[in-house]
Amino acid sequence: PGVKEENMPTCEIKEVSESMEDYLSPAFYLTPPLDDVSENVIYINYGTAPENLELYTTLAHEGYPGHLYQSVYSALAWEDNNVHPIRNLLHYGGYVEGYATYAELYSYEYAAEFGDKDYCDLIRLNRKLHLALYSMLDLSIHYYSSTYEEAHHILCTFGIEDEQTTREIYDYSVNSPGNYLQYYVGYLEIMECRELAQVKWKDNYSNYNFHEFLLDFGPADFETIKDAIREYDAPK
Repeated sequence: PGVKEENMPTCEIKEVSESMEDYLSPAFYLTPPLDDVSENVIYINYGTAPENLELYTTLAHEGYPGHLYQSVYSALAWEDNNVHPIRNLLHYGGYVEGYATYAELYSYEYAAEFGDKDYCDLIRLNRKLHLALYSMLDLSIHYYSSTYEEAHHILCTFGIEDEQTTREIYDYSVNSPGNYLQYYVGYLEIMECRELAQVKWKDNYSNYNFHEFLLDFGPADFETIKDAIREYDAPK
């Protein structure tokens, strides 16, 4: 989207307070005000801050091309296209977290160009496995009413056997229903959208065209996005 140089969005990195380090994620992005996307903030939790490859992929999720880029880009695109402001009141966690997860997993491909490809592939697959496992556990607890003992058994089948660890995972899932589904199911939905675009746009498909379409369209439910993909005249 068009933006004047003097209004170019900025990002400030802040530290999480030591008193909150045990309760917050390694990093997180604060969504800017609706009427001012020029100033953005990412908090780093140095108490549990990731390192090396994990730091790179975490910042891809929270910053560029993840949350920060998507939030600013979509806001500016909507402004350029005179999209009705009411869309800003609607929250689509599956799109927002699914896109950030998509960006995070995509970043492993770039990391592999500068490091050990096999290692990057292994860590990427391990990350997907964890998201899938926790999503399955979420469904098991909140839909099938699984007890802690049943959840512990599920985790043990995947090699997570320490009772303190399984209890923490279980308690987090109980207190945050549907959270992991936003990340992983949202990511899977975006992959389905990409596959649909490949089929419908044929020779006009490119990752660039798909990413531009997805960001221009902005947060929405995936059925609406898929309908738009079917009708979209992708550029050559």
